[in-house]
Amino acid sequence: MKIDQKIILVYFVFGVILGLVTNFLFTIIEPFFALILPIILYAISMPILFVLVKDKKRFWLFYNSFITFFLTWLVVWILVYNF
Repeated sequence: MKIDQKIILVYFVFGVILGLVTNFLFTIIEPFFALILPIILYAISMPILFVLVKDKKRFWLFYNSFITFFLTWLVVWILVYNF
């Protein structure tokens, strides 16, 4: 498995976990914090994974990992919220 595939898999799992956490926090505390938390954690995780890729792939990493993370997080959160 290439490093690019591993990074996308990490963000997929990260999106699923934070989708579940967002649903829990949305019902317990203020909704604004529950919706901002995943974006903050994504921004914190980016510099850690920038070390693993080459300089010319950093834009690719940001774009593909953000789309994967955001869509996964949103779908999981909506599905769990509706059930």
